[in-house]
Amino acid sequence: MANSNIPALLQRVNRSVDRECQYGFSQSFEPKPYNTAMITGHRYITDSYRVEVDKLIMMAVEQGVRKFFTGMALGADQLAAEIFIYHKLKWTAVIPCADQDILWKPRQKTHYKKLLAQATEQVCLYQNYSPGVMQARNAWMVKRSDICLAVFSGDPHNRGGGTATTFKMAKHNNLLIYQYVPAERKYLIIQPTHQQLTLF
Repeated sequence: MANSNIPALLQRVNRSVDRECQYGFSQSFEPKPYNTAMITGHRYITDSYRVEVDKLIMMAVEQGVRKFFTGMALGADQLAAEIFIYHKLKWTAVIPCADQDILWKPRQKTHYKKLLAQATEQVCLYQNYSPGVMQARNAWMVKRSDICLAVFSGDPHNRGGGTATTFKMAKHNNLLIYQYVPAERKYLIIQPTHQQLTLF
């Protein structure tokens, strides 16, 4: 069981880490085991962000996470899968529909199948695409995760989108969130709001 020692973790990340939480970081929070983590992120995230995504994943590993979920979309999801494989971590490919790659380019399909073949586990929610399957995939991961890893620059104009919706869902479900903000090149750690300080 991992002890949630956020202050010590922050010292090991780097000085660019910002903190956002209701009470501030405190040793007074009750210890909580963090066993599973999911990732959500922008589609434009490429290999050039490998170091940053790797750091998010290692932050979760230091918190005790040993099983990860990724929805296998293009971008952050598949980059995370590559990193899971590199570090020999246990991970589940959560596939929204069997034909998720139907509109992808041949090289994208080939890479996708190569990654799937190396997943610890595969879960396919629906046989064919229909509106709502992507959101169902994201909800499936949020429900089963203790930590949300988000490669997300925010949604200032409230336009929504898969990553924005999943991020909000993770906050609503009180997941601990480790966020990398590409637009600002910084990290955030967002504490679940349901945690209370120990008074006695």
